[in-house]
Amino acid sequence: MVNLCLGCRKTGHKISDCPALPKPSDYGEPNSEVDHFATESVLEPFTHLSDQLCERCAQFRIIDWLSNEDIRDEVVPDIEGTNIPGWENGKHNADRWLGLGPLHSILLDAVCPLCRMIFRVFPPIAMDEEDWGAEYFLRPIRSYNRLDKRLPLDEKGSPNEEVGKKYAIYVVVNSRQSQVSVLGRYFGDARDQMVHGFESAFALSNKTPAPARPRLSARERGLKWNPDIVRGWMTRCEREHSTSCRVEWSDQLLLCRMIDVSSRRIVECPPQCRYIALSYVWGGIGPQPGDLERGELPQTIEDAITVTKDLGLKYLWVDALCIDQTPSLEKVQQLNMMDLIYSCSWATIVALHSDNADTGLCGLSSRNPRAPQRSETVEGSQLLSLFPGLHQELMRSTYNTRAWTLQELILCSRRILFGKHQIHFSCNTANHCESIDDTSDPGGVLDKDPKQGDFFLLPDHKEYVKDAGSRRAFADTTFCGLVEMYTGRKMTNDSDSLNAFKGMLSFLQKTMLPGGFVWGLPLQEFPQSLRWYHPRGIRPRRRPDFPSWSYVGWEGEVNFTDKLNLVNGGSSERFDETVDLGLNYVRIEGKVLTVDGILLKLEVRNEPFNNAYIPGTDFLVGVLQEGNFLHKNTLPPGVFDFLVVERLSFRYAPQSSIRQTLYLIMLTRDGEVFGRRAMVRLYVEPRLEECKEYLEIFNKRRAIDIF
Repeated sequence: MVNLCLGCRKTGHKISDCPALPKPSDYGEPNSEVDHFATESVLEPFTHLSDQLCERCAQFRIIDWLSNEDIRDEVVPDIEGTNIPGWENGKHNADRWLGLGPLHSILLDAVCPLCRMIFRVFPPIAMDEEDWGAEYFLRPIRSYNRLDKRLPLDEKGSPNEEVGKKYAIYVVVNSRQSQVSVLGRYFGDARDQMVHGFESAFALSNKTPAPARPRLSARERGLKWNPDIVRGWMTRCEREHSTSCRVEWSDQLLLCRMIDVSSRRIVECPPQCRYIALSYVWGGIGPQPGDLERGELPQTIEDAITVTKDLGLKYLWVDALCIDQTPSLEKVQQLNMMDLIYSCSWATIVALHSDNADTGLCGLSSRNPRAPQRSETVEGSQLLSLFPGLHQELMRSTYNTRAWTLQELILCSRRILFGKHQIHFSCNTANHCESIDDTSDPGGVLDKDPKQGDFFLLPDHKEYVKDAGSRRAFADTTFCGLVEMYTGRKMTNDSDSLNAFKGMLSFLQKTMLPGGFVWGLPLQEFPQSLRWYHPRGIRPRRRPDFPSWSYVGWEGEVNFTDKLNLVNGGSSERFDETVDLGLNYVRIEGKVLTVDGILLKLEVRNEPFNNAYIPGTDFLVGVLQEGNFLHKNTLPPGVFDFLVVERLSFRYAPQSSIRQTLYLIMLTRDGEVFGRRAMVRLYVEPRLEECKEYLEIFNKRRAIDIF
């Protein structure tokens, strides 16, 4: 027996005897990733020595278990959206887990093929001391559950279980303690519970699948990319998918430039051009003059040229080369066209695993290799290791943290994503990856279901803009959600705060917000969009070149209180809601916004909460809450100006008294020009709505200038 150590990931001893084991915390964070290159180098000398199973693994009867065991769907939302049936199925499946024993005593033999596979997919060891006594198991899950998918529901709201049984079973290594941790972190979201913690798995190969459940079996993935697989995905999308994947030409693209990959020259975009776009992280590395002609571009761009050629296309669009980077009207024009550039591309190459433009695309060359896929033969059947799915790779990537990449990823119709471990394909209809055989999918689980939500998929606006009311409601939700995602990302240059979102704003203006935007806010249609705030835990930083009243004037994630339309999007616990007071957009001059509204002067006293008084009196108006802070004592004492964005009147019960909440912008003042300080809510004291002193503070509307 040759022991495999799960601690140092080497041979010659078991984990309890590991010489590099002064304490469990030395093995790193539980969310870290195992070095698969190092793991394969340890396993390779033993790979072809023997196919004989060790005594424990022989008792598992793993092939029969994968082929015939009754493993049930663990994501089965009922009519109310709860996953109670899935929970019941999960308890049923847990009785079929195969025990490996406590972590400190797990024995893995390098001569046993199943032990080698377990060693390959074993998760990183947690730093929690208690985990060393945790019982580990081989846990079976249905393939589509691990892929963040579920069976489509029929008209009665039930999944077709007979179809579901035809899908392959995947195996992950799990402990009950880690499962409890995942349940706690993602409580109430069954799909997230399936995805997180299941980065590595193994399954039967499509060459030797389980006869009764062959769908989505594992597929061998080479060290280098296979253009034929990507071409197959593209062909299927073009032939079979709906209008949501259809690419439409726009003559505005004639204003753009393209890279001719055959001549390596920048050329004017030809009519009806069929091209690929590149989405990547610059990371401070850009091409220098003459690099294109010399073949010395940053590696990611060079690899994108190679992919474009291999897929049979002639033209590639790369921002660093196709947009003149010097400040000019032409650059402004191109930035406003980013929605067209990406949405009209035949496909977009996404450099998912890259920290800068010189990282390259994984699997394109020996310079940027991919870890080998583990293959073992057990009882004449091939087992293959599986790589992290798209969601898992995306969440770990630098790419997913950058501001520019959001609109690039969302606006295109087809995405070829080069991850660290494999290539993913995500169009507006389906998701695919290299290591999963997707040739047969009778349940359509790889197809995207708008009802389930998808990071890349904007709901089809044509389905939601049939009348003015539905258009406003859809625009409300879509705009707020996109701003929240965008502002949580990072950018190198503050000057890009608006530019990096212009393509998305252009798309929104064409489809659902025809009034357009003022420094990123739809003020003509939704002047109440001024009531954004930075959530607690965020330390915003001012960007002085932008107006203080817009989110682009600050670094830091932004949220909105309720929906913009409070009456239709507020709390289900309120009755008889009306917005009886608000502000109106007047004009914009440079960065100075003029609104018609009501300016309140209130005194903040901390006793101990932020109580608001009419200055110079003891007339208590109510309690102030900044943003979404839990404690209502974050504001400094003193007399301040507040702009009334909206006043919401409502009842807590059908027959109860009227209550009011004021949505306010706390201001700073420089003469007659104001700046934004914070968004606050004022919870008005009961029974003030008929009080003279209270009503008088709203008597006078005026034009207010905010910088």
